[in-house]
Amino acid sequence: MIRNRKYILLQIIAVAIISVPFILDDKYIFHIAVMSGIYMILSMSLNVQLGFTGLFSFGHAAFYGIGAYASALLTRDLGLPFVAAFILSGLFTAFIGTLIALPALRLKGIFLAIGTMCFNEIFCLLSTNLESLTGGPAGLPDIPVPSVFGLEITQPKDYYILITLLVLVTYKVFDNLIKSRHGRALTSIRDDEIAARAIGVNITNYKIKVFAITAFFAGLSGSFFAHYLSYISPSNFALSESFNLMAMIALGGIGNLPGSIVGAGILVIIPEVFRFLQDYRELIYGLTIVLIVLLLPQGIIGWISGLLHRQQTSQDLAGSPKKFSVETILHRI
Repeated sequence: MIRNRKYILLQIIAVAIISVPFILDDKYIFHIAVMSGIYMILSMSLNVQLGFTGLFSFGHAAFYGIGAYASALLTRDLGLPFVAAFILSGLFTAFIGTLIALPALRLKGIFLAIGTMCFNEIFCLLSTNLESLTGGPAGLPDIPVPSVFGLEITQPKDYYILITLLVLVTYKVFDNLIKSRHGRALTSIRDDEIAARAIGVNITNYKIKVFAITAFFAGLSGSFFAHYLSYISPSNFALSESFNLMAMIALGGIGNLPGSIVGAGILVIIPEVFRFLQDYRELIYGLTIVLIVLLLPQGIIGWISGLLHRQQTSQDLAGSPKKFSVETILHRI
């Protein structure tokens, strides 16, 4: 019953998403939707790293920025087409992610978080001071609009359709990864590294791979962001962005892909609704993490799933009380 409800809910959401371009024609709403899609890809990739592998990283915004700068330079200065730059920026970011993982994975827990935090700060300092390459604090303007198979993407509606496809592809890739043998290896590393090593899981190899894969998708989202706004600067990829991503996955549910989507959508929309609180954005995100950890440690999606499970269990017990033994009832609970 719970699975059927989830399936129906997903169908309703899919129909709503697909029908948006045919119902609305508001540039502001499409802008919010596009930014939500970019953060959904970022939060899903970070959630795979943290929620399913247990790697506590605060450097995800740096990979986001590397992809953005790489794609901007490849198209603006070297004249590469968008599709080629989009893929190459993801691959280059994955390569950097692999290089960072090699020394960083010698650290664990809070020390890994601090190490990746330093990496994010180093990236911001480099992007600020390498003015001949990155434009420095002034940033990179005049980034070409994306062109897919000869069709230029210029309208907000077109960006919305493109980012929706990217979000769906990203979700499918990560969902298949998590459900595969490799995904089970990642969760075993998260739960108990000693036990995972004892059953033959190559922990270092899997951690490096997950760093590379998640960095690849962060690079793709950075590439899309750069070509969508046609301008980027170091402030777009500051350490605060990594904290924002952490708040998104905490809100939706750590170790929950649909939760990443929900959390990203909520924390992109809410600041727009309450723009008069823009100066307190970081404070709000910090309080969100604290409150979610204290009140809803499984996030919104985990809380809803638990609520549906308890409701279904109570309905089963109320419908046929004589059919359950004490052991069966305890097992269901």
